[in-house]
Amino acid sequence: MTWGEKPVSQNWVLATDPPDEQVNEIAAAIDLPKTVIKILINRKIDTIDKIRAFITPRMEDLSDPFILKGMSEAVARLTAALRDNERIMIYGDYDVDGITATALLFLVLNRLGAQVDYYLPNRLTEGYGLTEEGILEAKHRGISLLVSVDTGITAVEEVEFARAQGIDCIITDHHETGDRLPNAVAIVNPKQADCHYDLAELSGVGVAFKLAQALYRKLGQDASELDEHLDLVALGTSADIVPLLGENRTLTRFGFRQIARTTKPGLKSLAFVSGLMGKEIGTGQVVFVLAPRINAIGRLGDARQAIKLLTTKDEQVAAKIARELDAENKRRKSIDEATLKEAIAQINDVCDLENEKAIILCSEGWHLGVIGIVASRIVERYHLPTVLIAIDNGEGKGSARSIPGFHLCEALKKCEDTLIRYGGHKYAAGLTIKPEKVEQFRQRMIEVSSYMLSDDDMISKMFIDSEIELDQITRQFLDTLELFCPFGPMNMRPVFLTRNLEVVGQPYLVGRNHLKMKVRKGNSVLDVIGFDFGDLARPLATRSGTIDMTYVIEYNNWNGVNRIQLRVKDIKFDAGQLPRGNAP
Repeated sequence: MTWGEKPVSQNWVLATDPPDEQVNEIAAAIDLPKTVIKILINRKIDTIDKIRAFITPRMEDLSDPFILKGMSEAVARLTAALRDNERIMIYGDYDVDGITATALLFLVLNRLGAQVDYYLPNRLTEGYGLTEEGILEAKHRGISLLVSVDTGITAVEEVEFARAQGIDCIITDHHETGDRLPNAVAIVNPKQADCHYDLAELSGVGVAFKLAQALYRKLGQDASELDEHLDLVALGTSADIVPLLGENRTLTRFGFRQIARTTKPGLKSLAFVSGLMGKEIGTGQVVFVLAPRINAIGRLGDARQAIKLLTTKDEQVAAKIARELDAENKRRKSIDEATLKEAIAQINDVCDLENEKAIILCSEGWHLGVIGIVASRIVERYHLPTVLIAIDNGEGKGSARSIPGFHLCEALKKCEDTLIRYGGHKYAAGLTIKPEKVEQFRQRMIEVSSYMLSDDDMISKMFIDSEIELDQITRQFLDTLELFCPFGPMNMRPVFLTRNLEVVGQPYLVGRNHLKMKVRKGNSVLDVIGFDFGDLARPLATRSGTIDMTYVIEYNNWNGVNRIQLRVKDIKFDAGQLPRGNAP
């Protein structure tokens, strides 16, 4: 996104207006409010054709799966395995992306008549990725072809071990590649060199879906049959926090529709126990409600139950597993909270937040399954790259999360001599380390962050799409904004700024520290909700003057009535004495 150099305040950055000539040309061709056109242009959706494709994405516009490097070889090997009735294993990962990718390929190959099984490593006993234990289990089951999903791109030694056992490997993944690639029969990963696919940021389940598309085409099958599994693609893509642009957005948009009409008993049972039955499902519901329940079982134990949930046709089995996942998620939440408290206490004891640009924490008491979640919460709170390391049985396993401007994998590469292994994305990564190397790693990461991060990177910024007045906010305007759905990374719900708002009546608290109030400007009065902004209720009620507020616009459905409400992103008092932002 192109943002101008018009800082509203220290951490508010307002987008500059694109040229009037460009806006007027598009407005003459497409019936959209000019404010919306300006937002689209600033998001690089800046031509009539791009805007039309964005507003009305179509499944038939998806890219040819055979453009992906290695796809022809992967499909050829799978076709031979189907022809010769070989035993195939889908080898997945234990997060939502890996679980949905495993379930999707299992269902697809099962329908095609394959002898297919699946395997997920145990997070607590095996760790991430292809493992010798998993490969030996494949040999025990008589597997001759192993297909990885959402993992395997750095498994050089493990693929050699599989070859020694007489097992061919097809690697499908979407993580960053290492210096060497595994000697697999085929590798399908949009991030590998010389892969010219339109979207390098496909999710793991997205890559698996493209493999299924290619296989169906090769076998002359009706590829529209795969649409019933778009619910799994939407779940995994949303949960993995990949950019919701291009093909990711199209797959997710149609996938959310499929979730609403899914025939999978497991998804219906999961929606029921989550309180989402009959409600509209979007990115927020997936990320904050459904995904944590699917994730919980893999974080705290054996993720295979989640595969059973998503693949079973038995409604009673589905209902039982859904209740188990819901209970595990509640247990996971309590562990999260305890770990977060310990981590913050450790930050206060050992970190120099005035001078250090990274947080590296370590403990023998932490649960490996929750440190990634806690690292994300610390990043939100302190706006610093964070690594949490759990020591168990003489080995440290770490989860890292980052901020804009700091590429985790590049940083970890500069520390690789202190690590056993590492891998991941720009913003999320995992690592394994010897306990005696933790302090050396900590010092190296602090050194690396000191020169990779500028002072400007350290300021938490709120990017504002447009400054508007309250009287511009109508149902028609909001309905137009809903065309941006599904929202997610690189396609966030537009953020607006209105200055000099008057607070109407008495602000009050609801739920757990949430702010409710009304604001007025001119003749327009609108409802406001501010999640975790309850600490501002008293200051807003006891002072005079106006406020500047950044917010997103959404519908609030209550008792069957849809009302427009503004959801607060930030509030600044006219004197600028009470910044809210992301400060702890």
